[in-house]
Amino acid sequence: MRHLDLVEAKMFISFLFVMMLAWLANLIGLATIIGAFTAGVILHDGYFRHWGEKNEQQIRIKDLIAPLETILVPIFFVLMGIQVKLEMFLDLNVLLTALLLIAIAVVGKLVSGLGANKKCNRLAVGIGMMPRGEVGLIFASLGKSLGVISDSLFSSIVIMVVFTTLVTPPLLKAAVRRKCD
Repeated sequence: MRHLDLVEAKMFISFLFVMMLAWLANLIGLATIIGAFTAGVILHDGYFRHWGEKNEQQIRIKDLIAPLETILVPIFFVLMGIQVKLEMFLDLNVLLTALLLIAIAVVGKLVSGLGANKKCNRLAVGIGMMPRGEVGLIFASLGKSLGVISDSLFSSIVIMVVFTTLVTPPLLKAAVRRKCD
């Protein structure tokens, strides 16, 4: 039986470790992304430094996982999009809830930016934290699948996530241009 070379070992062990921690997180009642994130924090190319040839050391775990990201990230967004009921976006209560969530999301992050070092552009720090993105969608989707978030609340959260994701880059660009005292 042939032994795994370094590249195969990095890919196989890393993938197995991510899946194992994601499964363990799910087993104890956490979101699988918590386990996967934890695996990402723990994994390091240095663990494999005594394996394989020197030229194989140049290939990083990140490089090996990148093709999976290219395939799985679009699938994730398709799965999130499938859960959205567009007709909910026309419901006045959904829009009002979304506006409230947007206000809370924006104000909360701007206020938290005040905790940044005084030498930093606190406005830019707060704006930079505004987007909710994938993690917000994942937790909203989990809540919906568990029945604790209704279709209307899910739709409001999706609107908030999309809004904070789209508005952040131009606001951040303007904030970075702004001179600080």
